Amino acid sequence: MPQICGMKLRGKFVLLLLVVMALSSFRKANPVDDWVYEREKKGIKIFTKKSKWGRLRDSKAVMLVNESPEQMVQLLTDFEKYPTWLPRCKKARVLARLSENEFIAHIVFNAPWPVADRDCVVRIKIEKDPATGMILITEVSEPKYLKEQEGVVRIQQLVATWKLVPKSTGTEVTNEYSSNPGGNIPDWMTNTQSVDNPLATFENIQQRTTTKK
Repeated sequence: MPQICGMKLRGKFVLLLLVVMALSSFRKANPVDDWVYEREKKGIKIFTKKSKWGRLRDSKAVMLVNESPEQMVQLLTDFEKYPTWLPRCKKARVLARLSENEFIAHIVFNAPWPVADRDCVVRIKIEKDPATGMILITEVSEPKYLKEQEGVVRIQQLVATWKLVPKSTGTEVTNEYSSNPGGNIPDWMTNTQSVDNPLATFENIQQRTTTKK
């Protein structure tokens, strides 16, 4: 009798093991495209996930700042000052104002040698939820809007959002960024773009919002 019970227990264990292995294989074969926590620094949380466009992973950064959503909109739409806080931004400008809350902007990035500089043309739309006060800024690439410059690679695919949620102590800022920089990008630069760049961007914004009087 003990031998039969032992066989039954072993059988149940083997069955459980097979189920676990099957579930593990299923997860590997069908990965959930969700955000993966990468790191946190000074209250800034960074997440990444696989991009549909290439090796460069999508990024998400979240933090709380002592500013209102409207003040954050002013900072994020003052393109001439982008080089002061956006990593490797050489210059930025508004090309056209389509309406009070929608316009076209051009941004040029200084890439490290031997990678060619990049630029992007984006259509930016600002929307505010009157019920919650939440402001959403959407950026979508418009690569054909402006003639390409010699020696500069145009970013053809880019989608980004800035979600500004009012809180009792300021604003919760969430930025999601996805792009295909094109050309040959070294692995080390790909990793930098996915984690270090959004972290540096938020640190710079954090510095500007805490020191501004």
